[in-house]
Amino acid sequence: MPTRRPLLAALIAPAPLLAQAPAPAILAAGATKHAVEELQQALRAAGQPVPEAAFDTVGALRDRVLAGERPVLVLLSAEAIAAIARRNPIPPGNIAAVGRTGVGLAAPAGHPAPDISTPDALRAALLAAEAVAVADPARGATAGRHFMAVLDRLGIAEAMRPRLRLVPFGVEGVAMAGRGEVPLAVSQATEITDRPGVRLVGLLPDSLQLWTLYQAALLQDGEDGRALLRRLTSEAGKAAFGRIGFRPAG
Repeated sequence: MPTRRPLLAALIAPAPLLAQAPAPAILAAGATKHAVEELQQALRAAGQPVPEAAFDTVGALRDRVLAGERPVLVLLSAEAIAAIARRNPIPPGNIAAVGRTGVGLAAPAGHPAPDISTPDALRAALLAAEAVAVADPARGATAGRHFMAVLDRLGIAEAMRPRLRLVPFGVEGVAMAGRGEVPLAVSQATEITDRPGVRLVGLLPDSLQLWTLYQAALLQDGEDGRALLRRLTSEAGKAAFGRIGFRPAG
């Protein structure tokens, strides 16, 4: 009778470990996504190595780092970077501001844009909308968390609850507006500016606005990381952030 040992051995032998994808060099908040992608494209066009980047909400990326992940560099809100630095000190020279942005509303391109210049006008515009896409504040979305507070201040949180379309990530809500799936989407203005299929309706009124400072922080020392930080804060880097609506940090 033929032996079955080779077959049995094959069945119980440990499977080879699957190759794991390299960790991204950059963890970047959605507000910085399009500037980072522009810089990646410039590196690719110049035939230079292109660092991998992963994008998510500020809170989700902050928590990944606090849980032990160590990218070369993070692009997050100053508040999130301060939280990381409290756990793992970051030398001051390894942190640089890239700019600040406010919360705005997106609408499908070509559609009439409502007036949101005052709290009363914003309240009316939101109550007139059949649906509003917004990043889920439970995932640490800066704009989503702030927008929920704005609804409370306007006294329309309960009225708006059934109309909200929660998405994991602000840029997904903006994309929904671009596809005409919602008449309005809320996100950081830098996630809306110059995006295909959408228009920036405007920023929230000054009395309801949240300005967020974003910083780049180097978490791994080394020449590659320092070169990346220099590129992000170079004139070309500043121009890339400026093109999507970032304002000077000061």
